[in-house]
Amino acid sequence: MKALILGGGIAGLTTAWYLAEAGVEVTVVDRGGEPASETSHANGGHISTQSGKPWTGPAEFAEFLRHPLDRNRPVRVRLGGFPQFIPWAMRALNSARPARYRQHCDVLARLAAYSRECLDALVRDQALDIALDARGTYSLYRTRRAFSRARKRVNLEALGPGEIIQQEPALANARIKPAGAIYHPGDATGDCRAFCEQLADRLVSRGVRLLWNTEVHHLVRAGNDGITLMLAGSESLRADACVVANGADAAPLLRRHGVSLPIIPLRGYTLTAPLAADSEAPARIADAERHMVFARLGGHFRAAGMADFDGFSREAPAKRLAQLERHTRDWYPGMGAPEFWACLRPITPDGPPIIGASGLPGIWLHTGLGPLGWTLACGAARIVAGQITGHTPAIDTAGLTLGRF
Repeated sequence: MKALILGGGIAGLTTAWYLAEAGVEVTVVDRGGEPASETSHANGGHISTQSGKPWTGPAEFAEFLRHPLDRNRPVRVRLGGFPQFIPWAMRALNSARPARYRQHCDVLARLAAYSRECLDALVRDQALDIALDARGTYSLYRTRRAFSRARKRVNLEALGPGEIIQQEPALANARIKPAGAIYHPGDATGDCRAFCEQLADRLVSRGVRLLWNTEVHHLVRAGNDGITLMLAGSESLRADACVVANGADAAPLLRRHGVSLPIIPLRGYTLTAPLAADSEAPARIADAERHMVFARLGGHFRAAGMADFDGFSREAPAKRLAQLERHTRDWYPGMGAPEFWACLRPITPDGPPIIGASGLPGIWLHTGLGPLGWTLACGAARIVAGQITGHTPAIDTAGLTLGRF
């Protein structure tokens, strides 16, 4: 059996791994020049096994409606030239109803727990060096009101200002003092890009073909004869199955074949800075009120936060980057000069990704991971690879397939 994987990030490479492990002849195709060259390149580093939630919940809509004109709010919308946002937003609003939202949270939690098992096993068995820190994470709150509300919503350990600084001494140097924190013992941090790079090396050693700098024009289905992938120029590739794992680009690609994916791009921002020798950096924390995460990954510090719905534009506005740096220095004032990164995250209206059958024979889906790709990809990949090779998924896939829309 032969399989083609579209996308060389965390979704595509993990899918390739589990297919190759099952004895499938695999080819990965990506337009970038190396593994994890786009969305997986510089993500926030948090593996949110316990804390991961949809970005389209009731609280997020309420916050947006309270401050629709605030240019500094965590999530912004620019409607110009992006009509797909309106129908997507209507679905998201419907999904944010409390009962539905709780269902989507349960779906995410189920997949996240399974994915963590798969990730831990893969890191252990392949001896991957990814700066994995499995001691849990802390969600920090700037105000007593927000902290009090958070404590009522979750049945997790809450820490007062003094207790959180005992756990994370670097916060003693912060410009602001946290009102409190919620501890997520099931979460972790790690370097997603390092994971992808090392996994790619092991894929090559298994005989998997990795095609970089390769643009995909379209797919051709030939009845029972499999899939033909048309590349730039006149080259083509044939296989029995094709997994579409190329993030936000999955929707426009499959739209031409009559498959409507309710996925739109959410542009996110990250910064990376070398660890300052004279100033200790915090680690494993999230700024819950600013929707930001921070992690120490080997010899550098990573911060990720804020997002814009702005179509497929990869523009990184200077004011947005300055805002990211300013909020980061609230917690780590001694941070050195950062480098910035912007990427497009494929986000569904209800939160969980879309995996499994596409409705077209031979074409499979692993997309819509949104901001939780590092958290969900291994489990989703193992499920999709198992389905392609005729195995029953280890967990219930209800709420994860395209059929839910």
